[in-house]
Amino acid sequence: MAFQGLEVVHVVAMDQKQCIGQGNALPWHIPADLKHFKAITQGGVVVMGRKTLESMGRALPNRSNWVITRDVNWSFAGTRVAHSIEAALEGAAQEAKAANQRALFIIGGGEIFGQTLDIADRLELTHVELDVQGDAFYPDRPAAFKKIASESHIDDKTGIAFEFASYRK
Repeated sequence: MAFQGLEVVHVVAMDQKQCIGQGNALPWHIPADLKHFKAITQGGVVVMGRKTLESMGRALPNRSNWVITRDVNWSFAGTRVAHSIEAALEGAAQEAKAANQRALFIIGGGEIFGQTLDIADRLELTHVELDVQGDAFYPDRPAAFKKIASESHIDDKTGIAFEFASYRK
């Protein structure tokens, strides 16, 4: 745990080509993945970019929501705003430590993941067996990350196969 004694965790679902979004939305609907995401981040501190928050349409309940935007006039109910990744991580880390949290969750989007991959300790990835041709992508996973856990599933309603995978440096 390199970041102020906290584990930095990326939580993201992606398709076979590392696509994480399409038109500022999730390109699939897999209830089990949403439940998995909630179970991981519940009660924690999440950090995201403005577009990720706007795509969700609301701050995530029962979590502290830190949003990164360059727009100094931007605000959104239920969030804390930072104007740089560094400021967001600093504020989120202080809050997480004050609440005796052991991890900080980075939840998107592609630009934020790309700029924080080097400080991430763990990746909680959902590999979705689709090729959606989207417009937002997760960066290439460094070889330093090794898969430590994996669970394969198939969505009951859609038949979409997916895997919950945990990676650690």
